[in-house]
Amino acid sequence: MSTHVRVVTEPHRNVAARTPPRSVSTDSPSHRCAPIPLKFPVTAPLLPCAWLSSVPPRCSQRLRARLVCEPTSVRMVYEWVSVATPPAAYGFEDPCLARAVRALCFQDGQDLIPNLSHHVIFGGHEIRNYTFLAILSSVRFLQPCMVMIHADVLPVGSFWDTLVRLIPHLIHVQRSAPSVIFGHPVKVIEHSSDIARLEAVRKFGGVYQDTDYFLLNPLKDLRKYSVVMGNEITNTNYCNCMIMGKAAASFLKVWYNSYRTFNDSVWAFHSGIMPYRIHQERPELAFHEVNTFVTPSYRNIKRLFYENFLDWKRLHGLHLYTRLFPRYIKIRFDQQNSSLGQVTRHILFGDSEVCMMDRPLNREVVRVNSTPLSM
Repeated sequence: MSTHVRVVTEPHRNVAARTPPRSVSTDSPSHRCAPIPLKFPVTAPLLPCAWLSSVPPRCSQRLRARLVCEPTSVRMVYEWVSVATPPAAYGFEDPCLARAVRALCFQDGQDLIPNLSHHVIFGGHEIRNYTFLAILSSVRFLQPCMVMIHADVLPVGSFWDTLVRLIPHLIHVQRSAPSVIFGHPVKVIEHSSDIARLEAVRKFGGVYQDTDYFLLNPLKDLRKYSVVMGNEITNTNYCNCMIMGKAAASFLKVWYNSYRTFNDSVWAFHSGIMPYRIHQERPELAFHEVNTFVTPSYRNIKRLFYENFLDWKRLHGLHLYTRLFPRYIKIRFDQQNSSLGQVTRHILFGDSEVCMMDRPLNREVVRVNSTPLSM
């Protein structure tokens, strides 16, 4: 199979469109997966409505990005590979990653936070519909230079396969789940994820999202701050389901060092209560608090599933709390006449009112390359 490459060399510009130049010949263009363009209108559909009831054309090749770090330059190149080829992988400490972020991930010289997307997925399990939507929401509203998946083993399943085909600049950051911090054992996997996400934002900068966190609007207005988090419970804690930060920000350093007193048996203290206390006790550390990241909180999240929570359009994002409410996610999100349905259509199709079908969709599937993809 021949390989075709698209090279980006500009140091402080976003990666160019992912489709190869028209002048490049192809072996079988009809067998190539159509990626999501890097630059597209926020209201453009990421998927066609037809995917809800038909089988899209088969494809055998997909576009994949990889980094090329040379002594005086950093490039991202795109090449056509087999759909079975995994994303390019780099170790967490690989200096090429940090160099690539500095060279490729700042659209505006005034921004402190790079347009870089982070997701932590340990265990190599099959991802669910909400993780598929969470990652697509970052592609739509952040339009990131890279989508970093921090994982020991990559996820599996139809949703994962589809993400890899749609997002060429999805990068595997290889690392193990943290099992110790400052000498304290870490056995709870959620606490390992808490540490990994903080380490990712502290090292590279960017935007971290939980695998059940949906972006709903662009974040450009917040990237001028050093660190941004959302208030979950007033006067109590912040939610680390969504973290925006500048690499090596002072607040992130102090927060990370607070893990010297970590206790694995105490739930969410260092991940949520501690950053709130640090902000109260150290106001000189650059930090910006918002109320548009975690509304509604877990105390009234049921409104999202059963009602029309009309204020969602003003929010930057939404946390589903799937760990607390697993029974609510066993539904076809995109066909619900609720805020959850509106949000899902907003992410997939750029319009909260389109692509509704008359038949009950719990019997329907999305099919991708002949593989059922239950929403």
